[in-house]
Amino acid sequence: MDVDEILGKYKLEQDTVTQYINTITHSNQSETAEEVDVSRQTINRYKNAFAQMKPEERLLIISTLTQQKLLEQATK
Repeated sequence: MDVDEILGKYKLEQDTVTQYINTITHSNQSETAEEVDVSRQTINRYKNAFAQMKPEERLLIISTLTQQKLLEQATK
């Protein structure tokens, strides 16, 4: 299973997941919703989806999207 399959399985958007991962580590749900520019309901849905994932799925998504974000930042 790859990242796109897991995101599709949980009906999550890659860009929003990337921002969610980056922001939720240092903010609460309300602050995350504001920074990502989505509703608190969306953040709650993403939180619940992450809670439903198998640990391997969660780890794959977090590591892959974090690596992509770091590579993007490094090439700017």
